[in-house]
Amino acid sequence: MNTELAFVTGASSGIGRAIALMLVRKGYHVTGIGRVFKDEQDPAEDGQFDRMVCDVRETGKLMNILNKASSEYTPKILVNAAGVGYYGLHENMTPDRIKEMVDVNLTTPMILSSRFIKLMRENAGGYIFNISSVTACKVNTHGACYGATKAGLSSFGDSVFEEARKHGVKIVNIMPDMTKTNLYRNSDLDVSDDVRAYLLPEDVANAVGNVLDMRGDTVISELKIVPILRKFS
Repeated sequence: MNTELAFVTGASSGIGRAIALMLVRKGYHVTGIGRVFKDEQDPAEDGQFDRMVCDVRETGKLMNILNKASSEYTPKILVNAAGVGYYGLHENMTPDRIKEMVDVNLTTPMILSSRFIKLMRENAGGYIFNISSVTACKVNTHGACYGATKAGLSSFGDSVFEEARKHGVKIVNIMPDMTKTNLYRNSDLDVSDDVRAYLLPEDVANAVGNVLDMRGDTVISELKIVPILRKFS
């Protein structure tokens, strides 16, 4: 029976889904959070992957799901993968879109991390993976708010790692470049048709798995993943 819990937001699609499935294969019990799960669950995942429908901005509901899961399984991994992006000149961003990006990309990971760190301290440590972005490290014209939320997430991860590392809590900022997901659905920019110019969600999931495979007393605290070519459609 799987007894270690991996709690994954954004688990219904893209990078979050790929990471959730990878963690199932590694033997974790996964509680995956998503607004809509469109694909059919593989029978092999039954009992290992609890798909929980929840908007991560519904803080009360989200924390109830976490509290229930952590009472049944030992909390070992938190993956903050839920994300939303709106693009264009910042002067044209609506208050609702700005608030949604901040709440989903930054506020929710901060709230979940606070609770998860306490739980992991009681259970000999664990991992928090923040799915940040290469945009955290550069100027982002036509994506200023999105880039700012990812820069804030990375800064938050770095700071909290220094607070919690002595308790065996490892915090890892994963910074993918252009990835073939639906993140760009609200943009006139999209990934190139050239397979060499984008990442797959599984590439990011494999990177997370590689970090987990490292010797227990080591960790890569920041990991940037890029395709071999830089080209857009």
